[in-house]
Amino acid sequence: MMLTGRTIVLLVTMALATGGAAFGLHALIGAAGDVGTDYGLDTNGNGTFDWLVVEAQVALPQAGTWDISADLSSPNPPPSGSCGYGAPPPVGILAPGTSPIPYAYPIAYVYERYFFTDGTQTVRMAFVGTDIARSGVDGPYHVHARLSIGGLPFMTLRPIGDWGGPVVEWNYTTKAYSASQFEQPVRPATFTGGHTDSAVDLDADGLADFLELRADVHVNLAGHYTLSGYLSKGAGTTVVRFIASAYRDFDLATTDTSVVLRFRGDQILQAGVDGPWDFSLTLYYAPLAYARGNATPGPIGTILPPQPAYYPETLCGTTSTYRAADFDPTVELVRYTGRFQEVTPDRNGDGTFDALLIRAEVEVFATASFDLSGLLAAASGSPEIAKSFGQVCLQQGTQWAEFSFAGPNIPAAGIDGPYQATLSITPTARGIDPTTTYTTMAYHATDFDANSTGPAQP
Repeated sequence: MMLTGRTIVLLVTMALATGGAAFGLHALIGAAGDVGTDYGLDTNGNGTFDWLVVEAQVALPQAGTWDISADLSSPNPPPSGSCGYGAPPPVGILAPGTSPIPYAYPIAYVYERYFFTDGTQTVRMAFVGTDIARSGVDGPYHVHARLSIGGLPFMTLRPIGDWGGPVVEWNYTTKAYSASQFEQPVRPATFTGGHTDSAVDLDADGLADFLELRADVHVNLAGHYTLSGYLSKGAGTTVVRFIASAYRDFDLATTDTSVVLRFRGDQILQAGVDGPWDFSLTLYYAPLAYARGNATPGPIGTILPPQPAYYPETLCGTTSTYRAADFDPTVELVRYTGRFQEVTPDRNGDGTFDALLIRAEVEVFATASFDLSGLLAAASGSPEIAKSFGQVCLQQGTQWAEFSFAGPNIPAAGIDGPYQATLSITPTARGIDPTTTYTTMAYHATDFDANSTGPAQP
């Protein structure tokens, strides 16, 4: 797993939140009213704070390079419909021998490394203003900082049990601030709060194949987006039961519209927990992402301008009431539309075809991975001429699935077309396997290159 900066911060938070008991640390715990100062900093002169700067006065027992991680939190929940920063469940911060600090909703994080001599030092931490504005939560805020020496527990080659060194914890409450005083993040699209949910029964057998969740969005910036979500039961409690998850990507135009995500019925049935369920949706603008195999940015060699930080937009809520037993154990994830295309590439320009590509248009009801297999035979269905195998992730919506039959197999069989192609799409993680047959145009076997090598491409 690749550790991003924010992932490291979260790991540090979990590793040190208990005061290091699990890692054999020697903890020096500060009191809840530790000495410090705080102020907002406007670096671009637009009248809003780009940073919330917090300066801690701490006594360090020895000189060295200290790792400093800190979180900014609030006792107040985020605004209705918002999942908060990273959508974690509210959890109190623990210190050995103390009760949970009643600041449970995280807003922003900081991680830094500095060299300090021993004695009383001023440690400066700067929380990003857009994180605070995005939370929508007014201050005062609680700051919980952890200073450790000797390297992070998960970055050392020594066994965790042998990792040691002093840890200093510092707790502080800032002055009162309004979230609107801080720099607003760039918002390519925002959830407006409206949402609906419904059970979808594709085959009319009385069992729902999907739970469809539709949410209203306002799109400020046209482009490529990803949407992910999950269903759970028990938000706000100590035990949260996972129900189902879903993901898709798509393009959005600048307008007011709605986005749709479908959760698989077999996952809901397997969870065995009746609704209503809590849901969390995350919408992210991804200008550099790959959409159906095509990269959004310009040609290779071009220099892209600096990109602003795009925050994910989140929407949380609760579905209507459903019974888990009303969902289908075998769902239909994809269906043929009846449209087909044929492509015969000639990569080396020798006048013969390197492959026969057959594209079948499909309607994908939920994003999933599929195994593609095809059998090319004479028009009567026998004998077999060539086979095709592949794996692909198909996104929710209408698109093309491609089956590639190698050119040399066709002259080797010596059978002229038209050919009969049997095409099958099998969900990697269970589901109905739709199969169809298609009759190609007429070809001579000699139209194909007997010596073609390499993967077939259009």
